[in-house]
Amino acid sequence: MYKIGAVCVALFFIVSCTDKTDAQSGPTAWEGGAPVDTVAVEALVVSRGQLVSTINASGTVAGVNEALVVSEAQGIIRRLSVAPGQRVREGQELLKIDDTIAALNVQRAKDQLDSAQLDLRANEQLAESGGSSTAALIRARSAASAARAQYETALKAFNDTTVRSPISGIVATRSEGVTVGNVISAFTRVARVVDNSSFKITVGLGEREIGLVRTGNPVSVSIPSALGSELVEGLVESTGGGADPSTGSYSVIISFANKWDNLVKSGMSASVEITSSEREPAIVIPLSALLRRNERYAVFVVKDNTVQVREVTPGQRSGVRTEILSGLSEGEHLVISGLSRLRDGTPVAVTLRGNSSERE
Repeated sequence: MYKIGAVCVALFFIVSCTDKTDAQSGPTAWEGGAPVDTVAVEALVVSRGQLVSTINASGTVAGVNEALVVSEAQGIIRRLSVAPGQRVREGQELLKIDDTIAALNVQRAKDQLDSAQLDLRANEQLAESGGSSTAALIRARSAASAARAQYETALKAFNDTTVRSPISGIVATRSEGVTVGNVISAFTRVARVVDNSSFKITVGLGEREIGLVRTGNPVSVSIPSALGSELVEGLVESTGGGADPSTGSYSVIISFANKWDNLVKSGMSASVEITSSEREPAIVIPLSALLRRNERYAVFVVKDNTVQVREVTPGQRSGVRTEILSGLSEGEHLVISGLSRLRDGTPVAVTLRGNSSERE
């Protein structure tokens, strides 16, 4: 009965330790009573380095400016001036809507404005000579202001019959149904114009990565669909000041110049490799060498041909590597294999496999 109970307790302890994913469980790591047989192990020389040298992410290419062109007028399309892929200038006509009624409204509003301004001048002259009351002058000024407003409204409606590009760039798309002879409604999307003089890519990074990125960091951009294996040099233009509530990620905007005219297009998929900001070198080890028991962490180090359990304090983690803030010193030998066979004091035969900061 007692043996069964002891086995159950031991099994419970082992299971409770193995649900941690950032380090191996180490139920025997702190125990003594090492076997006398020598265990062959591999080890790394403890060294300092950068936890993360580059950060990889993916996103979609976009023009430095992109404008959705919308018609504010309605009517029959009389002239269509552009097609997808055509380069346009800021202010260039994209389409023309029938302006017959709009032109008549402008002329009528202009006549009413001229009449109101003549009446206002007459009242002002009479007021100077005492022949007009203050109330009459106020009414004349109000009528002139109303006529001015009506004229400006009619003039805008007339101008809106010509849809122009708000920016210089390339017409990326033109909406279906935007053809000569069709009726267009107000606030209908006409086209999307992309300023491709330069490009930007927005990517999302996690909270462990965003702290390693600064404005101006160099970026290597890959757009295989357009450039094959050619890499593009870019820069981090800005980093988000807070996480996106829906995703928990922090946005980073990367910009790069257009050297290929229309070869690279808005909407293409891209991958980026951001060079992380330089930090003070820290002791870095592979996570596979780290043991965990409850909330305590340890590693095996080699001393006088035996292993010792060394409690350590982990720091930031990235991928399969972690910083060690205390407990290890440069030059010590860190065991990375055969951990389940080791206890404190186990004799070992060591084969060195390089430096800890360079191990992936």
